[in-house]
Formats: sequence, C-alpha cells, structure tokens
Amino acid sequence: MKTKLSVRRIPWFLTFAAITIVAFGVNLPSLRAQAPAAGGPPQLPATAANMMGKTAGEFYKNVKVLKDVPAEDIHPAMEYITTALGVGCGYCHVPGKFDSDDRHDKNVARSMIKMTIALNANVFDGKRELSCYTCHRGQAKAAPTLVFPGEAAPTGRTAAEIFPPLAVRDVTVIDPSLSPSKAPATVQSGPPTPRPAATPMALPSVDDVFNKYAQALGGDAALGKAKSLVEKGTVEMMVPPPPGPPGAPAAAPMMGSVPAEVDRKLPGMVLLSVELPGRPASMEGVDGKIGWTNTPLRENTGGELALQQEFAEFPAGMKFRENHQKVLVDAKDKVGDRDVYRVVGTRSDGAALDILYFDAQTGLLLRSYATMQSVLGGFPEETYYEDYRDVSGLQVPFTLRVLSPEGDRTYKWSRVDANAPVEDSRFTMPPPPPPRPAAD
Repeated sequence: MKTKLSVRRIPWFLTFAAITIVAFGVNLPSLRAQAPAAGGPPQLPATAANMMGKTAGEFYKNVKVLKDVPAEDIHPAMEYITTALGVGCGYCHVPGKFDSDDRHDKNVARSMIKMTIALNANVFDGKRELSCYTCHRGQAKAAPTLVFPGEAAPTGRTAAEIFPPLAVRDVTVIDPSLSPSKAPATVQSGPPTPRPAATPMALPSVDDVFNKYAQALGGDAALGKAKSLVEKGTVEMMVPPPPGPPGAPAAAPMMGSVPAEVDRKLPGMVLLSVELPGRPASMEGVDGKIGWTNTPLRENTGGELALQQEFAEFPAGMKFRENHQKVLVDAKDKVGDRDVYRVVGTRSDGAALDILYFDAQTGLLLRSYATMQSVLGGFPEETYYEDYRDVSGLQVPFTLRVLSPEGDRTYKWSRVDANAPVEDSRFTMPPPPPPRPAAD
C-alpha cells in the first residue's frame, strides 16, 4: 500500500523549549516577557510587526549592551547563549522579571558580550572570529586549562594573585595592532617548495544538479500535485518525564520515542506537534508569515523565524536557488559511502552559508547543513535524509536524522497523506493565555 507525499528538512527549532524548562527549571520569555514600569506604558507584545524598524533599546526595557541591534535579533541572541553555555534563561534572568538586574550572572554576561565584541572589532578586523562558544563549549563556566575527559576543571588562585601586578601589562584597552592581519609576514628561508597543480574536477552545473533532483523526486508534474500533506510517526529525542509533585526536583530528560506529526499546506504553512508524557502537546508553526512556538507561547523573529520559514518549504531544498545568492556546485564529496555533489549558497541577507549534498548517482538529497544565526554567534544543524520510498509517484525520505547542539533527533514517518483537508486556522498562532488574577 502506498502512502503519500513529501518531507521537508527539520531545522534546529524543533528541540522544544519544554525540554529546556524541565532540564533547567526556568521559564522562557513569553510574549510579554519584560514587565512595564509601575505607572508606565504597557510593554508591547514581542511580535515582528511591533518590532519593525526599532532597535532593541527602543523596544525592550533595560537592554544595555545590545541596545543598537534590531529588536528582532534579541531573542535569537539569547537562544544562542543558552546553547553556547548549556544553560536556561533563568541562569541570567529572574523568571517573570526579565528586565531585572538582580542576578549577578546577568551583569557578568554583559561584560562578556562587551569583551567579545571588542576583541572581534579590534583584534579580528570586525569579523566574528570569537563567540561565546569559543571558550564555553556548552559549559556555563569556561575551563581555564585543558581538562581530560570525565575530569572537572581545576580551581586555584588567579594569575593576578600569583604574579606581581606589574608583571602583567594592562590590556584594558585592546590594541588594534594585535590583529593577525597586521602581524609581520613570516620570513621563509630559501625558495618555497612548489606544489603540483591540482587537476580541476569536472563538476555539473547548478541547474543540472537541481534538474536531476527534481526528476529523482518524481518529476515536475508529480511535484506540482501536492497542496497539503499530513505526516505522522515518531521522533526519538531527549524526552522530559511527566511533571512531578509541587516542590519536587525536576527529573532529567531521557532518550525516548514519542508521537510526532507535521501538517503542511501551501504556500508556506506548517505545524509540528510532539506529544510529551503528561504534558500538553509542544507545537511549532508558521501561518505563511508568522512563526511561533507554544512552549511558552511567543512569536519567533530574526534567525529563528528564517529557519522556520525554510522548514515550511517542501520538498527539501527545491527553493534553495531562490532563497540564496552565489549558488554553485563547489566540490565532489562523500556522505557515508555515497559520492555526492556539494552545493553551497549564501542566504539572501548574507547571514550564513548553507550547504546541500546530492547523491551523484541517484540525484536525491542526502544531507543539508544550516546555522541559526544571531548577533552573538550561530550554531549548526545537519539533517540526513534516509529511507527514500515511492509515495504516489514521489521519492520521499521516511527517516530524518537531525544533529544539533540542542539535541539529536530521529524522525520516522509511518504515514503521510497528501492533499488531506487542513484548515488554515490550524497554523495560526494560538491566543495568549488569560492574565492571572491579581493577588489580594
């Protein structure tokens, strides 16, 4: 018996915030994350429409270091920090009072952001060579020295305590002459050793690769038939346990398999729902323009929204040429034991380089690489497309392996129905919950 239609690349945002909430015992910012000052104007909901044309300092309350960046880039930057340091929002923020400066770690974070920006601006010619992840590597406290696997970073006196104050030069002001680009050229004795010229490899054109991909999927006629589809199956991921009794410590998530469903409708609408034990379904959606998540309820902006909109496209990679610049086939590579052609392209906003890997023999997409970008840094995600099957004349990957710093996931679809009736309202962002009654 044949099932029906296609699967799109599952990007990083599908590791639901519910896992972060359980793992770290914090609340992520909601649509009204920053409370207004007493007697002041109400804080506008953090939507893309309300943020349009405003800086973070104009839209949010008490943003000090990143006040001049676009307001829509603030949440992706915070999302990046949680991944780079392996923490939740409550590590720096007071839950429910995100504008508060009561947490010491929030002020430390500001200093770290200033330091990173200053180093990139003065030492690396304005390029983002350093980020939070450069030192932290997923740990809240960066290790001061090499640490063997399974060992904790040693603690001890600081250099300022060990060495006399005058032994270390004051480097409060970063000298731009420290930039590697300004370092003297290396002196080489004797003539350089000549290297044999590499024989250029004949590569197909971009059009050839995508035309072969379209034919491998089933051809333009088959691709144009589907207007909606519903995909059902499971996802293997880190699953939070059911909520415990009030006051009990949160149990750690464990690998498990839970039901998952993706509903799609053209143009650009998608909803993913994952059933977690003892909890309401965690959902992510795009209604064609607005991207959102319900854990907690908020609208996504910046780099998060860009990946959601890309996820809403199907089949995977077919609009790569439309959404990227300088697209080219730059190499022949390997994915597992398969020869592949690597296609690279720069996003239209210039924020990142994305990569697709097409099977050199079959033409099918086997792997994709993308990053979630923010003003502070980005983190990568790889998706592997496996177990292609015939689905009403189309070749569809029924297994997708997603590798991400936020947690690896494996999606396995058992049923895909094409052109099933799906109402537009299913993709609409739910209304915010009613406000809690004021305490007496």
